[in-house]
Amino acid sequence: MTGVGAARVSRIPGAQERSCCCPVCGTAVQAEPLEHSNDSSLYACSSCDLHFWYPVETPGAEWYEAAYQGRDSTAMPLEPGHLFFLNDERAPKKGRLLDVGCGTGNFLAAARDRGFEVTGIEQDRNAVQFAKDHYGLMNIAAELPEDHLRLNNIGRYDIVTFFEVLEHQKDPQAFLETARSFLVPNGYIGLSVPNRNRWQIGMDTLDYPPNHLTRWSPRALQSFLEHNGFEVISIRPQRLTVWRAAQMLSALTRIGAASYVAHEKTPTIADFASLPIDEVRLKNDRLKRDKRQRLAASLAAWKVRFLTLPAFFLLPFLRLRGFVGLYLYCLARRKRPASESDINAESFAEAKGRL
Repeated sequence: MTGVGAARVSRIPGAQERSCCCPVCGTAVQAEPLEHSNDSSLYACSSCDLHFWYPVETPGAEWYEAAYQGRDSTAMPLEPGHLFFLNDERAPKKGRLLDVGCGTGNFLAAARDRGFEVTGIEQDRNAVQFAKDHYGLMNIAAELPEDHLRLNNIGRYDIVTFFEVLEHQKDPQAFLETARSFLVPNGYIGLSVPNRNRWQIGMDTLDYPPNHLTRWSPRALQSFLEHNGFEVISIRPQRLTVWRAAQMLSALTRIGAASYVAHEKTPTIADFASLPIDEVRLKNDRLKRDKRQRLAASLAAWKVRFLTLPAFFLLPFLRLRGFVGLYLYCLARRKRPASESDINAESFAEAKGRL
């Protein structure tokens, strides 16, 4: 039994409702919270280095559709995690690939064009329809991982990817167990998460519940994967880019001009936490139609563009100081059980755990 699995033996159903325990290793947290947001508090686990919000609830598909409307009908550029995986010399170059949380399908289309046999699952029904219409991706469904697992055989895929997905999970342990169940023995996972150790000035409005429920460092991510039967092949932070440096310089020189032009503070994802879904949709619709909001967003974007020149000259110094970019990428391989009997026993245990 692996380290994290062993820690979970001491946990009993409902334990996290009675005390604040790390959702990864089960360690009871005694320290005071680091932050507060609405009814949740951010805690640091001294054992595995995870930062997590408690108490939290994972929003359903309708909430994401309402909060992210507009992004589910756009051809987005590939994210850094996608590019890391596609260009990683140690990553597989072909095989059956499942992308969990595939969004509008931009990575799936790129992987298909590289020769992978691709499948995708995504909560947002509008994003799934866009992926089918825009990229011609047919093997894609609006369903949760556990639903997909019930409809498919254990050990079907050679690679499972989940980029910018893990931080949205209330129970990362259960999510990883499901992802592992999809894999053939010795199969791969590729993932990315926001790097908790990134250069950050001010508040990242996306990094709060109900959107992000955990915050990961390289140490926390590597420990999590290794204790769950994975061999970490590569784990690396994104290098600081000119654009990211310009964004941080913009945050450093914030004077409130955008808010003044908009005549109100633009709501964050965290502000939507306590709103009914219909009200989230209405508020987003109003903001998209508001000319002052659009002007404020344009001013903020132009400010960042203006700061790219000083950011370019500062970049070598910032990198020398150890500042890193937003994302943390990881490639890992499932460790092969010692014998066929171990494979059968492991598969039985996984299936039993889902009953």
